[in-house]
Amino acid sequence: MTKEKYTFDDLVEIVQKLRAPDGCPWDREQTHESLRENTVEEVYEMLEAFDSEDGAKMADESGDLLLHIVFHAAIGEKDGEYNINDVTDAVCRKLILRHPHIFGDENFSDATEVLDNWDSLKRAERGQTSVTAEMKGISKYLPSLIRALKVQKKAAKSDFTLENRKNFEKYEKKVLHFCEISGINNEEDFSRLLFGMLAIADKLGIQPEIALNSETDRFIAEFDEFESNKH
Repeated sequence: MTKEKYTFDDLVEIVQKLRAPDGCPWDREQTHESLRENTVEEVYEMLEAFDSEDGAKMADESGDLLLHIVFHAAIGEKDGEYNINDVTDAVCRKLILRHPHIFGDENFSDATEVLDNWDSLKRAERGQTSVTAEMKGISKYLPSLIRALKVQKKAAKSDFTLENRKNFEKYEKKVLHFCEISGINNEEDFSRLLFGMLAIADKLGIQPEIALNSETDRFIAEFDEFESNKH
């Protein structure tokens, strides 16, 4: 099956051949669950390739991630869940729906209006009628730092800040005061503080990822109360 240039259809065909009854024993045995960690790893390797600014490496690592998408679709097809055409259909419909200024009659003046409309359409698609629902819709499978920051940014848009939190005087205010008196005002200083906090967590037997996700859940619960009182 040697070609000068392979296409997306060739990739789909190769994966189907690998998973066929007479195909590769390892490929036939894989499931969504068995490939989870590998799929996540490929995402990070693709991001690292982007930072390298090496086009060949970007293409190679993007191909590895695309392989996982096609592979999961092949598993889904065998299990009667979905197939690769459902994947392309879903993303095409989403892009058309969320770009009414391109495929419809809407007019937006800048990128900010485009993003605001995108978020509005996404909320409508997901049936989210509150900011709390949006927060709960942020995947808990994201790294805890990314999830926490996303939640805080959504809260800030609704005028809910750290100062609104219960026990603010006991926790966040002390941290902010410590940063102020310690002269922590740049990325290097902050990164050292954060790195040190991880070491402290380890000494206390605390798992940072779990701890931060738990705190984010508490933050969402407090915001829910705040949002309910506003209405």
